Amino acid sequence: MRVVSGVSTMLMMAAGCAHEQKPAVAAAPAPVAAVNPQLKIEAQAPQRGDEGRQLDDLLKGAVAYFDFNDDRLNAQGLEALRNIGEVLRRSPGLHIRVEGNCDERGTAEYNLMLGHRRAAVAAKYLADLGVKQSQVELVSFGAERPAVPEHSESAWAKNRRDEVVKVAQ
Repeated sequence: MRVVSGVSTMLMMAAGCAHEQKPAVAAAPAPVAAVNPQLKIEAQAPQRGDEGRQLDDLLKGAVAYFDFNDDRLNAQGLEALRNIGEVLRRSPGLHIRVEGNCDERGTAEYNLMLGHRRAAVAAKYLADLGVKQSQVELVSFGAERPAVPEHSESAWAKNRRDEVVKVAQ
């Protein structure tokens, strides 16, 4: 894309708006279009779909676990969110929801607040990576949606989590 800087700028702008994509490519100077006009079109179109599929793949394992009564992200959660953040930053049309969850210990009110704090920490980290606030929703389920419905420390450890899901727009 470094052939002509004006063309790369127009193509990057066109990637954000589907209705602008064809005019931006059609407005490319003749020397660039003469090299291979299909190359520019093919390079842009699959990229947007690929990022949606890439986000889907990343979300399959996107769970950040927390220690008891804690809202700090661990290394595994940071890495998962960093990968998700890269895709979201490149694709402002993609949106996610961060769902904060807790184990069954504590009151319903406390767990809802803790779940919200956990989701907010993940959202702030994504914002620090350059993801737009409008791309991220937050919700807390408290202890209402356990991943493991057992009553043991190993089950509780899996229930203290943030899950990230794609939101249709």
